[in-house]
Amino acid sequence: MEKTLLIVILVFSIVLFSCNSKPKTEPTIEKSEAEHPESNTEKIENQDQEKTTSSPDITKIKSYKYTWSKSDNMPPIAIIIDDFGQYSGKLLEDFTSLPKEIAFAILPDLPHTQTVARLADKTGHQVLIHIPMQAIDHKANPGKRFIKNGMDKFAIADLLQDFYAQIPNAIAANNHMGSEVTSDIATMSIVLDELNELGIFFLDSATTNKSTTYTAAENLGLITAKRDIFLDVPDNSDKTIINKIEGLAKYKGRNEPIVIITHCHNREKLVALQKFLAQMDDMGVQLISVSQLYKKLRAPA
Repeated sequence: MEKTLLIVILVFSIVLFSCNSKPKTEPTIEKSEAEHPESNTEKIENQDQEKTTSSPDITKIKSYKYTWSKSDNMPPIAIIIDDFGQYSGKLLEDFTSLPKEIAFAILPDLPHTQTVARLADKTGHQVLIHIPMQAIDHKANPGKRFIKNGMDKFAIADLLQDFYAQIPNAIAANNHMGSEVTSDIATMSIVLDELNELGIFFLDSATTNKSTTYTAAENLGLITAKRDIFLDVPDNSDKTIINKIEGLAKYKGRNEPIVIITHCHNREKLVALQKFLAQMDDMGVQLISVSQLYKKLRAPA
């Protein structure tokens, strides 16, 4: 099966990198993706189904801005693995054997939160705080403590400072669930301002197509990034990996790196990521760290 997969991907890779077309606008969000794919919680909703607490004027909410060159080169990729903190042991050790450019997003308040943070630091992997945030579907459980709309600045600051104390080597943060919070510009403005005080960046996991994160960041004069691809959605199959590789074609010529998120829940996800990385290496696609991602976002196009 693996030989067949490699042959199929090799043939496709030749087609992918000989293609000269590229998009003129930003690629759309994959609306079939779940906020937390493994537990099948909240789905990314259509715009007419979503609600936010502050009902912002949608005309004032801006989309992420990307720039394009005339080149057919593939931009580098940055990969973040979400949801660390629930377990340790052999599987965690095997994840730490991945290339050091791959970052770990760690959930606070879990049994092995600090263990993962220390091991990531020891093995050279950069770390993000995977901030639990309220989803539109209030039945979805982000965690024991989470950010929700309506919290005041001091409550949010106290929570973020405590999360940071658990994961003090974090250089950035991203949202766990959070479609309701990221849709609310007032709450996101507080979150981004407090993260900036801690000296860490924010990366939008893009669990809703109505996120206000970019607008809030721009208003504050801050740099932020956004997830482009969930690698393990809808599953970890070879077919899904091939589809994700095929989808990379639309990013050719983009100046900003491609941001990819996957998850750490089981060995199947690790194996799928390893297959994807092997093909990226064969194709000559550069893998960069999260800190390198933000340096490139700072640089003029």
